[in-house]
Amino acid sequence: MDKGNVLVIGNSGVGKSTLINAVLGENAEKKAITGRGISGTTTKLEIYENKDISFRLIDTIGFEPGLLKEMKAVNAVKKWSKDATKEGQEDSRINIIWFCVDGTSSKLFKKTIDSLMNATSIWKNVPIVVVITKSYSEPEREENKKMVRAAFAAKKKFTNRLNDIIPVVAAPYVIREGIYAPPEGITELIELTNNLLPEGFKAADKDVKEYNILRRRALSHAVVSAATLAGIAVGGVTLPLSDAAILGPTEALEIESIAKIWGIKKSEKSKKMLDTIVEVGTLSLAGKTIAGALKTIPGINIGAAVVNALIAGGIVFSLGEGASYVFEQIYMGNKTLSDIDWVRKLLEEKLTKSFIEKITEALKDVSENADKKQILETILKVFSK
Repeated sequence: MDKGNVLVIGNSGVGKSTLINAVLGENAEKKAITGRGISGTTTKLEIYENKDISFRLIDTIGFEPGLLKEMKAVNAVKKWSKDATKEGQEDSRINIIWFCVDGTSSKLFKKTIDSLMNATSIWKNVPIVVVITKSYSEPEREENKKMVRAAFAAKKKFTNRLNDIIPVVAAPYVIREGIYAPPEGITELIELTNNLLPEGFKAADKDVKEYNILRRRALSHAVVSAATLAGIAVGGVTLPLSDAAILGPTEALEIESIAKIWGIKKSEKSKKMLDTIVEVGTLSLAGKTIAGALKTIPGINIGAAVVNALIAGGIVFSLGEGASYVFEQIYMGNKTLSDIDWVRKLLEEKLTKSFIEKITEALKDVSENADKKQILETILKVFSK
């Protein structure tokens, strides 16, 4: 990327637009509209830049009083951030955050920090610079810095990311006739931001990678839950406990869907990997082992249909969660599609000893007349531990 992106965020009326104009100067390709009063002048995220400055400024909707207005501001930033994680949108990633605080206010409310955390939740490692705007009173600057440090210290997740606190006067301010506060702090803010950009680029890359992993995990888990419910329906018919092959079509669709989520492209190697995973689930290894183990479990007095449904759902769940882990390791570069033996061993372990322990617990926990939804809840509860 030729330029970094700085997210300018804070309450309405804090002076973000005036700050942007002061930083970018007369050569800005787009000028921020400034205004007064409680209502903010920025109604959506806007990009401003100067060809001579190494970063763009992204102006956000100000946090305004009222839940709906606040959520509008938070959601606008979150939508931008989510879009920036997509492939091809690398030049939209946030590299530094300027959190603007009004220097004429003696309080930094906890809710303001909460809104910042919520809006920028994707950017967990990106450096934060607190900009104290309207910092007209020199004696109050140190007090304002203490206020900011205390507010961030109460939020441990953000403490390490607070890089610096810069008081600024973005435009000359007349205090009284003949006396005014001159602009200051702008060059220091620009210099600090330039110095932070290399760190900011690395942090943004890390945040996007972590976000994509978490998103893929969530999508994979949703697929596994849906497939497990389908497996419960198939197993609900009274079938021999060892007949795990009946789950083949359900498992094949589950594994194929999870592979797609993790970006596994179709090839001979990927086909062999997917076939191996499904094969482990349909070899009847789990079913045969379980059938023998159940005879030694005391106190199992529920009907065969519930038992079969629980076991079938458990097999599909374990296979899906195992496949999700396999594809995540490939996505992260820790394993490759050629690591077939590792995959087979991993999944066979999940479907033998530890599986029997969990099924035993689940069988004792499920009710005799449990329906499909209750069986699914039992599996999720026991197998997700």
